[in-house]
Formats: sequence, structure tokens, C-alpha cells
Amino acid sequence: MPQTKRLRGPALLVLLGLLALGTVPSQADQTTSELDTYRASVIQIFVVGQSESYATPWQRPSPERWGGSGFFIGDGRIMTNAHVVANAKRILVKRADVVKKFVARVLFAGHDCDLGMITVDDPAFFEGMKPLEIGERAAMRSKVQTVGYPTGGEKLSVTEGIVSRIEVRTYAHSGADAHLMIQTDAAINPGNSGGPVVQDGKVVGVAFQGYNAMFAQSTGYMIPPSVINHFLVDVSDGTYHGYPELGIYDARLENDSLREYLGVPDGATGVVILKAMPYASCVGLVQRNDVLHAIDGVSINSDGTIKVGDEFLDYTILVEDKQIGDEVTLTIRRDGQVKDVKVPLTGWEARMTPATIYDKRPEYWVVGGYIFVPMTSNYIGWGRSEELAYYMNTYYRTVAEEGKTREQLVILSRVLKHPSTRYISYRDEIVATVDGKAPNDFAHFVELVEKSEKNLVRIEFEGVNVAPLILDKKKIAEVQDEIMKQQGITEDRYVEEQK
Repeated sequence: MPQTKRLRGPALLVLLGLLALGTVPSQADQTTSELDTYRASVIQIFVVGQSESYATPWQRPSPERWGGSGFFIGDGRIMTNAHVVANAKRILVKRADVVKKFVARVLFAGHDCDLGMITVDDPAFFEGMKPLEIGERAAMRSKVQTVGYPTGGEKLSVTEGIVSRIEVRTYAHSGADAHLMIQTDAAINPGNSGGPVVQDGKVVGVAFQGYNAMFAQSTGYMIPPSVINHFLVDVSDGTYHGYPELGIYDARLENDSLREYLGVPDGATGVVILKAMPYASCVGLVQRNDVLHAIDGVSINSDGTIKVGDEFLDYTILVEDKQIGDEVTLTIRRDGQVKDVKVPLTGWEARMTPATIYDKRPEYWVVGGYIFVPMTSNYIGWGRSEELAYYMNTYYRTVAEEGKTREQLVILSRVLKHPSTRYISYRDEIVATVDGKAPNDFAHFVELVEKSEKNLVRIEFEGVNVAPLILDKKKIAEVQDEIMKQQGITEDRYVEEQK
């Protein structure tokens, strides 16, 4: 199984928008001083935002209201979840010990790790506030307290739960990125997303997601200190870069015949490398059938885990603690010889990704009644067919495994009703070529059509059972304004400029 950018089925983990990790009131031994600290440190967040419509991308949906929690970490910074402030147009924050609400703004949003940082420009907001310190990872079966503003009341709430599992899993906000997370067996209620989970007065997690109630009861999750600290170090230079991708497909090394074939002696452990992904760190540095024994001197078990304290965790957490630009040393066995390989860490450098997109306008082009869009997880999430989702995942896997990629795939989404489009019906067809040329991305597709010297532009689609579309540029010029007016479309396109 690949160890970075893994493809997974529909995630059972779901964001609850505003998540509480517990409903059991904390014990009476909670001191007044601790509660006072929470009142002056844990923030209620009110958001007016606007999600994008990928079905009708020229329309802006009506604003929505939602909320969450956050906590003060010093230097005018408030930590919360990225999903609390994603697509936000206006953010207000309020302290439990002050009536007034203050205007806040987003400093950073890490959608791959679901962490965000906001601030308030008015210094009066921070007067007397006490920053919460980031602590160590909570141990299994230890008690933790979730502090925040769950739905159903305006007052600060402090609840308790027990740490019941620690593992690497997919974060629901991006739907594609896997990081370490901590599970609590406390019940889940809306309201606490972005709020701190504390132990002994220190932050040991950020509440962020839970299981859908139809699959599990009393299951909630928090982002652990290692991910929080990675985010804080990352943004310290003023830019959020994200996580490095080691980029290895691997397999367990538990089969005796495979071990003998690879020349692995008894007592040696590790995983066998199947492929280095073309757009990540290890490409050109490792080979198929290399045995990965260790990273930075930490031995990898033959089931792909390392021991951290009392837990066995996925070995990729050894890279999770690193930043893009750092270097790791892989100890590998190749052709019976053990050697060290230095690997400079990079991010995922291909634009094709299954991750959900936030804080961006959807790209589109309406030309002569035909609506073209790039293929994204967001578009597929708007009730598109399972076949389209399968195609995207299959194409992404090809990108990851082979490096054969166009930067974006282009889709003819649908055809608007108009006399000029009569008898022509297309739905979610994937563009293969424009006059025989494959578009590299959405902007290139628009350019190929518009700059074609031909009046009749031929667009071919994937699949032998889809007829080509012939765009008559002269006729389109005659009906374009009429179609736009008829459909209430004020802007025929939005195409993102590539840097």
C-alpha cells in the first residue's frame, strides 16, 4: 500500500462542522483558576461564509452561518480548524469573559491537516488573555477535557473523555491526506470544532471530526500535538507549505519466500519498496524491490510500523515530523547490500490530486451553451456519477504510479437548452483532444479552442461511444450573448492564471 497520498474509498470519518468530543461534565475538582484560564483563552467563533457551487459555477450561493471554537496561543494568534474558517467571508470572535464580538481574519489555513490560525487586529481583544501551552501526546486510557462552545448554549463548556485509540487515518476535511489522530470514546455533539482538548492544563489536541452516528457511537477525534507543532513551525516563515511526501508504494515483508528472494536475513525487518511515486521525494533515489529497513536510524517493523512509546504506529509518522526542505536518511537493502540514501523532502508536485479544494473560485467556461469545467473532487461531490469518481481515482492512481499526466482533466459538464444546441446531449464527458491535441490543463483547453484558426473546432471525448462535439465558432459568436442573458450568466468564464 502506498505510504503517501493513498487512495481510499468513501471516508467513514465525517466533519461535524462544530465538534464536541464529550458530554460527560468534568468533575467538581476542576479548579476555579483553570476555568478562569479557559474563559480568557478559549474563543467562540462566528462565521458567515459562502461555499461554491460546482454545478452552476457562475452563481454564488447564498451566504451561510456556522461557528466553532478556537484558543489563544500567544502573539495575537488563535488556533482553530481549517474547516471552521474555510470559505469564510466574515469572522467574528468572542471571549467568554467579554460581551463584545470582535472582527477576525485568517492568517493561515492548512487544509491538508485541518488546522487554521486567525487573529484580531484590535489589541483590546487580547487584553488579559492567557495563552494555552501545547503539551505532549496524551497516553492511552488517560482522561482529557474538551473545552469549547457546543451547540445548544452560549456558555463555555468543559467535558471529559478517555483516549481510546491512536493511529494514522484520513482527515475528512481534505478527504485525501492521512495524519496521526487520537480517538476518544466520549460522545460527539456539534459545537467544539477547533477547540482545545486539554490534559493537566496543556493542549493535547484540537477537536475536529468524528464518525457518522450510523457507523459508531461515542467516537470523536482530535488532532495531536505533533501535527499542531508541525503546523506552527511551518507557518513561522509567513507561508504555509504543507507536508512533505516521501512517495513510496510498499508491501509488508512478512512472507518467508519473499524475504529469501530479497536476501533479507533472519532478524532483519522492514518493508519492500514497490515503486517511488514520480511527483514526490524518493523518485530516482530508490528502486523496486529495495528493502526499507529504517528512516533516520529508526527501525521499521515488517508490518510497516514503528514503536512509539507503548504504541505501534505507521512508519510514515517519521516523515510527518519533517518540513518540506528537510532531509531524511533511508537505510535500504539493494541486491543484498545495505546502504544509506539521503532524501531531500518535497511536497506532492503534481497538480492532479483527489483532495477537496477550499477558498478558491471554481473554474468554468460557458461557450455556445456548452459548460466546460476541470475535473475536481469538488465537482464530483455535487451528485456526479460513480463512474466519473472512479475515472478520476483511476487517473490519479496513474499519475501517482506512472507520472503520465495532464495537469487537469477537462469535462463537458452539460448542455444548456437553446435552439443552437438542439439534438445534442452530453453529460460529464471527459475531453480527450481539441483538433487532435490533448489539453494539458483547463486554461490550455480554453486556449486551444479560442486560438484555433479553424471555424469548426473538433472536440473528441474519452470512450468510443461518445460522439465528437463540433464547435462552430461563427454561430457561437452569434448566439453567445443571447444564451448568457437567457441563463442569467453575467460572466462567461473564470480561468485561474497559472504561476
